[in-house]
Amino acid sequence: MKTDTISELFEGGGIVIHKSKNESIFDLLYKEVVALFEMHGVILFRDFELDANILTQFTDLYTEKYSGDANRREKRFNNKNIRNVDYGLEEALLHSESSFAPSFPEIIWLFCNTPATVGGETILCDGLKLWNMLSSKIKQFFLSEQIHYEIKIPVIRKQNKKVKKPWLLPIIGSGYGFINYRDGCLYTVQKRYAVHEARIGGRYVFANHLMSINAEPQIISGTLSDGSEIPDYIYNEIKDLSDQFTFEHVWQKNDLIMVDNKRFMHGRRLIVEDDPRDIVIVQSQRASFGYGSTTRKTLNDIS
Repeated sequence: MKTDTISELFEGGGIVIHKSKNESIFDLLYKEVVALFEMHGVILFRDFELDANILTQFTDLYTEKYSGDANRREKRFNNKNIRNVDYGLEEALLHSESSFAPSFPEIIWLFCNTPATVGGETILCDGLKLWNMLSSKIKQFFLSEQIHYEIKIPVIRKQNKKVKKPWLLPIIGSGYGFINYRDGCLYTVQKRYAVHEARIGGRYVFANHLMSINAEPQIISGTLSDGSEIPDYIYNEIKDLSDQFTFEHVWQKNDLIMVDNKRFMHGRRLIVEDDPRDIVIVQSQRASFGYGSTTRKTLNDIS
């Protein structure tokens, strides 16, 4: 296994795993991949003979359960777990996938079926590094303040009847919701902190949907617990710092990126009209390995 770093903009640099001669992606040692992923938060698998038809054979190895994706995203390659990324040409601002929703995947996988001719770079920002750079005042704010995402998620076919059915969501921070048969949507409020523990013990990461609230059609609003808006000066500091530490990934065909969705935020640059860019996404709701399973130490390891 040959490795390299992705970018100095990430803490630890991220990891590129290059194909060695006659090596298959399935020859990579599971424990080594997991250890690299937990420490670095992002792995780029490059030059492997991988295509979309066998993509989930590889992601299955690191997944206990897949996430259901938004209905607006088309299923690809006759596989319900492989979806298009969002359509459109516009820029996608930094966000942690579904961090506003009851389903918050641990890992997302981005695969390049066809690279863009120009533009369309995927952007990545390390929430571990971003949290370290935030001012003490902003850190104090997010350690104490919870974000309330009011959301609606299409779940059933629309029906011509005025019925709202209560629905239990056994998810911490949600609990109560209802399905509106008129529009086929589940309505709930998901309560979540914008900062949470990293896989690396004793560290925190800033990974959330705050910068993309207005771009996500499933979000009705995102406020603090008392209903007030997050102050502009906080958004401004987050935006300024995240711009400084955002990396642009230029895709090559068959690139596969494994992203710690609870550490990294991602997005994309503008796409040129009629460009052949084709990126698909797989979401692992739960990994097949424990959170921090390779980064925690025994007392004897701590000097």
